[in-house]
Amino acid sequence: MQIIVRPDPHLTAEALRHRLRRPVLLARLAGWALLGLALLRHLHGDGLNYTLLLAGVALAVVVPMFLLNGGARRALRDGGPTTIEVSADGVACSTVESRHAYAWNAFTHVDHLPGQLVLGIGSGRFVQIPTRGISAEQIHQVLTTAATHGIPLNRG
Repeated sequence: MQIIVRPDPHLTAEALRHRLRRPVLLARLAGWALLGLALLRHLHGDGLNYTLLLAGVALAVVVPMFLLNGGARRALRDGGPTTIEVSADGVACSTVESRHAYAWNAFTHVDHLPGQLVLGIGSGRFVQIPTRGISAEQIHQVLTTAATHGIPLNRG
């Protein structure tokens, strides 16, 4: 099966938010913990610890923005049409500038999100297959092929 799509910034952002939810949550929690510690120390009479305050803001706000915005920019850098080929051997993605092919055993899971399938490769990387413009039968075919190769399906 061959699909030709243009990158959709909204779907890409959603896939990134879904894929990076754990690191972003951990950064935010650590940041809020540092902010709370700075507040407790200030209320205890130790004065305002600017190091804790800045580290908390960096972890709670700056790190999540950097992860999500940087990832979206990298994913949308090309902006041209992408050809996605799904076969019994794996998935290949090609643009005017590059071609990447992955065997099915390279994928760790499939996330079925609204409007897209996201095939996780690991370490924050993924292959995004928009489902707009393809039939329910074709979506089922991709999911069945992935399941046949032992890739777990997560419904988003």
